[in-house]
Parts: sequence; structure tokens; C-alpha cells
Amino acid sequence: MRLWLFFCLLTASSWARPLSFPYREAGLTPEEAAAHLLNRFSYGPLPGQVQEVARAGLERWFEEQLGAPAGPLDNEFPRLSNDSRSLGQAKLRRAVTSRWQTREVMTDFWFNHFNVSTTDDDCRKYVAAYEREAIAPNALGSFLKLLQASAHHPAMLFYLDNAYSSWEDGYVAPDRSYDPLHYGNRKPANFRPKTDANKRGLNENYAREVLELHTLGVDGGYRQQDVTELARILTGWGVDKDAFVFRADRHDPNPKKFLFQVVKPNGQNEGEKVLETLALHASTARFLSRKLAVRFVSDQPPKSLTDRLQRKFLSSRGDTRQVLETLVESPEFWNREAVGAKIKSPFELEASSARILGGQMTDERDAAEQLAGMGQEVYACRPPTGWPDKPETWLTPGTLVQRLSFAHRMAAGGFRAVKVDLAKIRPAQALKTAAAALQAYADRLLPGRATANTVKLLQDAAADPNYRSAVLESTRKGQKTVPKPNPKANFEFTTPAEVNIVGLLLGCPEFQRR
Repeated sequence: MRLWLFFCLLTASSWARPLSFPYREAGLTPEEAAAHLLNRFSYGPLPGQVQEVARAGLERWFEEQLGAPAGPLDNEFPRLSNDSRSLGQAKLRRAVTSRWQTREVMTDFWFNHFNVSTTDDDCRKYVAAYEREAIAPNALGSFLKLLQASAHHPAMLFYLDNAYSSWEDGYVAPDRSYDPLHYGNRKPANFRPKTDANKRGLNENYAREVLELHTLGVDGGYRQQDVTELARILTGWGVDKDAFVFRADRHDPNPKKFLFQVVKPNGQNEGEKVLETLALHASTARFLSRKLAVRFVSDQPPKSLTDRLQRKFLSSRGDTRQVLETLVESPEFWNREAVGAKIKSPFELEASSARILGGQMTDERDAAEQLAGMGQEVYACRPPTGWPDKPETWLTPGTLVQRLSFAHRMAAGGFRAVKVDLAKIRPAQALKTAAAALQAYADRLLPGRATANTVKLLQDAAADPNYRSAVLESTRKGQKTVPKPNPKANFEFTTPAEVNIVGLLLGCPEFQRR
């Protein structure tokens, strides 16, 4: 028996094909490629990590990341109070300190995909458990299991009102001209209207989002009739004593016709079977493949890449690990035009700043609170669409000043939540000019990046001893333009000058990109 088990393990290991990344064919050095990989599949490099990954091998780092444990996660996802700022601080701690960076990034990706929000009164108490129990354990695994976990969780059932949906004899189909969620003209800022918990009847909110946002996509081939039929299929899926429950007395017992297929009456199993159909559908594969390509490659990913990811999604039955391996082995991921092409969200900016400075996390919440000023209060995105993955979401005149102000506060150790010691990154050589100081710190804060243009762009601001104060004053006054430096200032390398230089680099366009 032992010999047979050993043979099986040996054979299985021989089937595992080692990864091979074509970054050299794209003209990237190992350091440039390591920086690109870390900026996409982690919350940014730690001090010296780019060089370390380049020496040890990019493929080795990525394979280790994909082998992250699925659980138990209580130590990393503690049972906290469910206000967004408390949760946000715990999320920031994981992003900065967790060894399993790719799992953290994918947990964030899938939570945003299956968004729930602390702004919903009924949902709020379940948000922490939802991420800990439904999203994180499945972030690198089966999409079907992820969809099932979300569909069965009280957070989702309350957030999109399926907990209130029920069948009643004599049900009359709703007026199709009634558009409570404004699907005819949806915008990211639309709030979801509150459902009356005492009102009985069919509720289509969750069914619509399962099709439009979670699986097939808005152009995935479903009809309004399918939304209604799916809502009927999911009647009875609710919550009792903080757990999923199927209430047969609320379930529509009649046959349904979903995606042109007759669904025979079978209680809860009707919904379970439909979820499996949706998870493995070609439209779902296409929709998710493009969404992953947008998140990890570029805002307009090549069709050749999305087609390749779609094929892998279908052949692997929605295995996220295999899809990510295919993505990172694709030449499109390593194209030089894709390097630094994505704008960091405010959360990514905070986490990557703390990581590159070697910051130590505390239990304070002030860094998480700063996110709201930059336009992103985590766990509090109201619409079910989640945060849009578009540069215009984060880059507005007002948020640019907020981002630069944040960078200067972080450099000065202005957040109780993150203890920063600039001595960890301070160059050993004497720094007699602003250009020399900028270059020395850029080598540490922007490893694997081209920095010549950044040094030239920031030289006047680095030489101006009053520039940091001007930035913070602009923020205090609510100004939307970045102040101009004094081009005639004389540079002297002092502690305030060091803080100013680090703040400038954390706030520069190159660092704002990943």
C-alpha cells in the first residue's frame, strides 16, 4: 500500500510541468521582470525583494505563491467588528505583511467581483466572515466552489435580497418597465435601493447580479426571462440563525425554463445545478478571462490573451491556479508596454508604500481612514459592481493632491498605523545634489524601473526645502492642483530633505503605477 502511494505521488509530481516565463524574449532584464511580477501579483516588493526574486528565479516565487494554503484563515482573518475601518486596517496589515501575497491579491480581486458592503445594514455583520469563509479559501481554487460559497453566504443573501425572496401562489410577473436598480442606465455611483424585509414575493436582485456580474456578463446571452426564472429557482435560499437555510415552503415548486432548458422541480438542487452550469459556461469563461486580463495585464488586453485564458478556464473547469499560470506564461503579460501600465488603487498605493519602506504595522486605524480621502473606503463600495478597474476611477484632480499628500505623510511617519524608519533605505554614500539624492532613493523605491525621467521631473521639488509643507497646505485648503516648487532653491541633504525626497518618489507617476 505504501509503495503504491509513493508511486502515485512520484508519478503526479512528474506530471507537473515547470513554469517558464518569456520575459527575456520581451527584452526585460531579470530585475525588470521581477519588479513587474511583484507589482502585479503582490502588493509591491519589500526592500531588496526584486533582486532576491531575480536571483532565485521568478518562476520559483510564483509557484510558491500559488501553493498558498487555503485555510484555516482565522489567524490572518480575525473575527473583528464589522465597521469598514476596522476591517480595512486588518486588510492593510495582511497586504503589507502576509507571506502569501498572490492569495491576498486574488482575495481582493474576487471580493470585488462578488462585492458585498458594510453600507448595507443587514449585510454588515457578515462581511468579515464572508471574506474569511467564502472568498479567501477559494481565491486560488475552483471558480465553481467560489460561486457556491458566495451564493450560500448570509452576506450575499442579505446584500442582494435573496433572503427575502419567496414564491407565493398566484404570483404575478412584475411590470418590466419598472427598473428599480436602473439597469437601463447604470452608473457606478448608483445606490442599491433598500428592500422591505416584510414584503413577500419574488425578488430578482440577486438573480440578475449572478448573471450580469458574477458569471455570464452583461452580453453573455441571457434574457430578462432568464433573470426571472433564475429568481424563481433560487426562491427559498435564505438565512436562519446566521447560516444558510433552504426553506421549501418559500420555494417555487413549478417547472422553470432557464437558458432554453427545462428545469424540473427539485427543491434546492435546482439552484445547485444551475450554479454549476453557470460556473462552467463559455460566456462565464470569456467574461472572467477578460476581467483577469484587465486586472493583471492592461486596461485593453489583447484578444489573443483573453482567448487563451478562456480556453484554459474551460479545459481546467475553472481552476484559478491554472488560469493564472497561463496568464503569466503568456508573452502579452511581459510585453514592455504592459509594464507599469496599470494605475494603483488607493489601497494598493498604501500597501505598496508601506512594503517598500519596510514599515511595521500597528493596530491603529488612521492609514485605513486615509483611503476614504483618496476615494476608496474598503468594504464600503455600495453598488454590487464593486470598484471599477479603470484609471479614471482613481485619478482625478482632487485625488492627485490627496495621493501626493498621503505619500509625504507616509514618508514622514505620519501614520500611527505604519511605523517607518527611513534608515532602512538610506544610501551609504554622501548626497550633495538633489539629483544624486533622488537617484539614490529611486534605486531603492523603484527597483527594476527606469528612473531617469522621474529624477529629472522631481529635481526642482527635491531641492525646495519648503515643498513638502506646500503640498500638505494644498491638501488642507482643499486645492485640486499640485503646488509648483521654487526652481532657485539650494539643496542640502537634511532629515526634512530626505523625507521630502521619499515623499516625492512615493507620489511620483512611476510609483503610482504597477
